[in-house]
Amino acid sequence: MTKKLLSYILGAVTMDKRRFLITGALALLILSGALFLLIRQGAHMPEEEDEIPAVKEWTSFFWMCGDGNLGEFYMMETNIHYLEMVENSSDVNMLCVNDNIHDGDTQLLLIGKGGSTELNLTDVDPEWSHYELNMGDPEHLLKFLLWGADNYPARRYNIHLSNHGGGWRGMCWDESSNDHLSLPEIRGVCEVFMEHTGRKVDIFSTEGCLVGMIEFAYELKDTCQYFVGGSTYGWGAEADPDNGVWEAGNWQYDACWGRLAEDPGMSAEEFAIVMGETFMPFGPWRAPPFIPKEDYSDVMAVYNLSYVEQLAASVDALAKHLLSKVSGPGKLLNQALLINTVIGHPELPDDMHTESFSGQMDWIGIAVYTNYDLYDLAYMLSKPSAGTLRTTIASDIMRGIDDLVLLLRNVENGGHPDAHGVSIYIPYRSASYNPQYEDIMFSRDTSWDEFLTTVHWT
Repeated sequence: MTKKLLSYILGAVTMDKRRFLITGALALLILSGALFLLIRQGAHMPEEEDEIPAVKEWTSFFWMCGDGNLGEFYMMETNIHYLEMVENSSDVNMLCVNDNIHDGDTQLLLIGKGGSTELNLTDVDPEWSHYELNMGDPEHLLKFLLWGADNYPARRYNIHLSNHGGGWRGMCWDESSNDHLSLPEIRGVCEVFMEHTGRKVDIFSTEGCLVGMIEFAYELKDTCQYFVGGSTYGWGAEADPDNGVWEAGNWQYDACWGRLAEDPGMSAEEFAIVMGETFMPFGPWRAPPFIPKEDYSDVMAVYNLSYVEQLAASVDALAKHLLSKVSGPGKLLNQALLINTVIGHPELPDDMHTESFSGQMDWIGIAVYTNYDLYDLAYMLSKPSAGTLRTTIASDIMRGIDDLVLLLRNVENGGHPDAHGVSIYIPYRSASYNPQYEDIMFSRDTSWDEFLTTVHWT
């Protein structure tokens, strides 16, 4: 190789090395400038990804209000006792807010087999440091639900209320706060929860008296898929913890949620049916003592809420029909026919009166009925004995209830043989009509309240 060629090769390598160094320096300068701009603009590279809660199949929210006389029987502790028998499932969350009769005893619990983990209420809301919640405050319920959906997300949600039920008046009486959840408040909570999660509540279930009503179901129609509620007075759990005695009520929490833990992939319809299937009836019993009429806790129904609007339209048509009869010509005769023959009296044979639920009753009127079985009322209006009140609309109502009620528990030879799972408000006397009834959606959207206020109930 000649010196001239060697000199040319060395010169070319040197030139390439210079070009490489220049190019590298320019790239480093550009990268440094870009990094400087990112820092100036506040950009950063995360050290690690934020932890995202696993999405499970189900989250059940338990709102257990024992702040009142139910707390004296340890009802809510008993419910939790049976929930803690359920096998743990990697696909099921069970969250509970439990409030009992003492000040400062509200608990936030993650329920698990053999014992629950108590969480900090301040995790839900920093202002909850006083540990005494008003369970009748819809904002408190809503905060619990939203926190739960964010931290324990699931493909399906169940909201379960446990406390006194007051039919169309609502649920969850917190006696120390003199407050409760009204139907409009419950609807409002479900509306915000639906907006937050992007879909309807899968199951809204209740352990409370007299809530198996068209009025209650109608309030939930736009926000929930299924509703579970009983028409009769409920039989609550009670315990003597000091002696290890735990007696379940109508709701068999271990059997119900145990089935879910075994098969967490079940649909909302399937789990709602399980709630009805595991319901345990009680009766006969007397409350208060010495009143002649025995009663039963024996009627529970599962509602497919997609059918409630159709049923409400039929009830509206019935209300207008009856309104024309009890306010037009012959109104006194028709009112007497409605009160004495169609509705009748509970001491008469079953086929001579409309089935009713709201407590003990005898001939001297110690107690007041307010809830009547809607199907049985329609049936009575379909009979020839209804006279001028007889109408084919009754058949529409009976078919509508068959569509609405997915599952009915009504014990054979029980205390309510003509119950079909859906009741409706009818005051026993005009003086007992509650004008707050006009605040609920069903009253606003139908003529049922106009009909009630027109009839002279003696």
